[in-house]
Amino acid sequence: GERAAAFGVDPRRIAQTVQDYMKGTVATDLVEFDRKVPIVVRLPDAERRSAATLEELRVDGVPLREVVRVYDAAGPSEIRRLEQGRMVVVHADVATGGVDRAVERVGAALAAAPAPHGLRVEIGGENEEMRRGFRGLAFAFLLAIILVYMLLAAEFESLLLPFIVLLAVPLAAVGSTLALWVTGAGINTMSLIGMVILVGIVDNDAVVKVDFINQMRRQGMSRRDAIFAAGHARMRPIVMNTITAMLGLLPMALALGPGAELQAPLAIAVFGGLLSATALTLVVIPVAYDLLDELGERIAGAFGRKPAESTIPFPAGVAAGD
Repeated sequence: GERAAAFGVDPRRIAQTVQDYMKGTVATDLVEFDRKVPIVVRLPDAERRSAATLEELRVDGVPLREVVRVYDAAGPSEIRRLEQGRMVVVHADVATGGVDRAVERVGAALAAAPAPHGLRVEIGGENEEMRRGFRGLAFAFLLAIILVYMLLAAEFESLLLPFIVLLAVPLAAVGSTLALWVTGAGINTMSLIGMVILVGIVDNDAVVKVDFINQMRRQGMSRRDAIFAAGHARMRPIVMNTITAMLGLLPMALALGPGAELQAPLAIAVFGGLLSATALTLVVIPVAYDLLDELGERIAGAFGRKPAESTIPFPAGVAAGD
């Protein structure tokens, strides 16, 4: 600084001159159709790698060797900062096991060798994007359930029947989780998208069964007889519908073809969810219907009202037993 001041040279001009010669300056842009190519003016590569070049440069007519001292030293090629602190980025790719397992292993290694005082270690990259994706998918999952409930409430004209139908969602979640665990696909963005998709798929079988039960009861059947009739009449269509959907997902679940590994967790989640939801829906949904209707009758009796043939509302304009 003192030598530069003696020659009347601003230190910032020295840094700017070195940067212009070494890094270069964009003189203009060459436009080729929709592509713009910057034209950079700088010293040849061989001269930019030579320390002798710095001594020959001039700043405002003053040789650079008169105001600076050139020597070899080790230092970072670039300095990155985050929140006013220096940051060093370490890049790594996942070889096997998925991002979640890799993050667990890195976390275990960091726990075994804590960072020195004043240093902070954070795992970002795809892991950080995955966390943001999880928050967004959690909101999408909740929104899907609300929308499905509203649609079912409008279809059945009841506030209780949609809860019976939506029991298929946790049943599907059990199968999805087991399928992802067995195959080693893990919980990731694609598998969570598959679970969101399941919210709108696994309800179909329950809707078919509950709607048939209501039809039979409107024709005069008792609750238990209507449930048995629905199980007998709708079991084959429900099973065939699920099998066709699962067979359609099988090639994707087996990760056949280039790039299929990315979609495989989605297919596995949907495949396992359909399997468990269908198997359990055939038993759980009729039982839930019977228990809910019986509970409604008891509540009606406790308030001194004569229990109707069904405490679960039927569509308007059609009376139970007609």
